[in-house]
Amino acid sequence: MKAFFLGTLALAALIGTSAMAADLPVKTPVYKAPPPAAAAVFSWTGFYIGIHGGGDWIDNDWFLPASSANVTNGCVALGCPAAAGSHSASNWLAGGQVGFNYQTGWWVWGVEAQASWTKLEGANVNVNPFFAALGVLNHSKTDSLGTIAGRLGVAWGQTLLYAKGGGAWAHDTFWTSTPGIPIGQSLTETRWGWMVGVGAEYAFLDSWSVKIEYDYMDFGRRRETLATVTPGFLPVDYDIRQTIQLVKVGLNYRFGYTPVIAKY
Repeated sequence: MKAFFLGTLALAALIGTSAMAADLPVKTPVYKAPPPAAAAVFSWTGFYIGIHGGGDWIDNDWFLPASSANVTNGCVALGCPAAAGSHSASNWLAGGQVGFNYQTGWWVWGVEAQASWTKLEGANVNVNPFFAALGVLNHSKTDSLGTIAGRLGVAWGQTLLYAKGGGAWAHDTFWTSTPGIPIGQSLTETRWGWMVGVGAEYAFLDSWSVKIEYDYMDFGRRRETLATVTPGFLPVDYDIRQTIQLVKVGLNYRFGYTPVIAKY
């Protein structure tokens, strides 16, 4: 009987201890939010290639200098040096471009080469009295042009505003004509000069962007010796000043696009 009584007390004590433990408060673990995921930020960095189209305008001013060639052909005796007139022309252009951009912060640095085909052709009456009396016309035609320039821009996400500057070239033909003789003297050459431009570009997809751009090209005043084409004409020197302006829209594709991962 004593053993039974002691066992009953031990069992009661065990049950009481378990009940007290069940009534004790349980500490809830503190919830920690996961760190925010890194965000992908658009980047202009990379090589690109594209096409463009638009319109261009040319201005050519002609002048007859007192050169040795113009002494030989009698121009100096007939009133050289003298203005020979000027003409302008406008037409379409189409071509392509290739370049590279590097973005750091808001700034986008780059370099671009572009080439365009066009058909800028114009003419004017030679205003020198002797040549005007003979009906001499001065002609020019530019069939291609291009630039090699550095670019500096400011980007707001997928929008880029930029300026550019560098070298420019134009492939020109200059010639004279008189009634019944389509080409008296002629010269074909590539002229080099400088250029500046401004533009805006928008990336509508990760690797694709569209742009609009204005460029001004200045080829300076350069002496051109037009060689004899038709017998009876002597070589003649002209100092020709040339400028070209263009507006174009373009489409670019950027290779290997990789967004910048922003860290918080």
